[in-house]
Amino acid sequence: MAGSVSVTYSSTRAAKSVSWSWTSDGSGDVSGTDTNAISGRAFRWVTNPGSTAPTDNYDIVVNDEDGVDLAAGVLADRDTSNSEQAYPAANTYHIFDGKLSLVISNAGAAKEGVLTMYYI
Repeated sequence: MAGSVSVTYSSTRAAKSVSWSWTSDGSGDVSGTDTNAISGRAFRWVTNPGSTAPTDNYDIVVNDEDGVDLAAGVLADRDTSNSEQAYPAANTYHIFDGKLSLVISNAGAAKEGVLTMYYI
C-alpha cells in the first residue's frame, strides 16, 4: 500500500486542524505516517473528494501510534462526489498524542481527496 500524502497543519485558532491531501496508488490505496507528533482530542472530520474523485464508498482510517482508529469507523463508506463531515459518537473521547497514520482503501486507481481533522 502506498499512494502519496501531503499533510498541512493549522493552529491559528482555538481549534486546530490537520489536512491530508492524498492520491491513491494503482490498487486504490493510500498509507502514510505524519512526520510531526501532535496531541489533542478529535471532534470533527471532513472529507472532500478531489477533482479526480475517489470510487464511491471508499474507506478512511486514521490510526494513532497504538494502531487505534481515532475516527472509530465513522469515515467508512465516504461519498464519491460530495464533501461530508462526521463526528465522534456521543460520550467518546478520541484523545491522541504522537504521529498519526492515514490509511485509505477502495478509492480506485490514481484518485484524489482531502481529509481534514479538527481537534482541540
